[in-house]
Amino acid sequence: MALETATFGAGRFWDTEAVFQHVRGVKSVQPGYAGGKTLEVSYEEVCSGETGHAEVVQVQFDNAVVSYQALLDVFFKIHDPCSLPCDGYAQGSPHRSIVFYHSAEQKRVLQENLKRLERFCSTPPTTQVLANAMFFPAEQAHKNFYKTNKNDPYCLEFILPKILLSREVFARKRMAA
Repeated sequence: MALETATFGAGRFWDTEAVFQHVRGVKSVQPGYAGGKTLEVSYEEVCSGETGHAEVVQVQFDNAVVSYQALLDVFFKIHDPCSLPCDGYAQGSPHRSIVFYHSAEQKRVLQENLKRLERFCSTPPTTQVLANAMFFPAEQAHKNFYKTNKNDPYCLEFILPKILLSREVFARKRMAA
């Protein structure tokens, strides 16, 4: 079994990590930081907006079980790729919509998806697309946040609804088959 890698930023990495941990065929999800200009990275520095890094997750997946397209469907379902992040500035925001592609095929599939999205957005999608960049794993305290804090109000209000939304992607696929 050859695993592939995908890297997504769709807001806070706690949310995105939890969603992808629930997708069949995903073997691991690592929260971290990417896309910035500094080599010394910490949660506090990234959240300050000064580093240029985004909160992302790096996903290892079995393409025989779940396709990159299906992962993109989940990614676009759990956040609004047509609006700026709630902290107001797109390119430098640690919570921006961003995808790092790991192959020419991923880039092609991603660009096709963004073209389709343009038809449904009142403004062009704000999702930033970049070639694979240096990935910095998040501190231990940020790993498996949902799994260890399921009853936390943040998890109940923000993460659980995204997990439920992601399940709709696969329910639609089963109904269409």
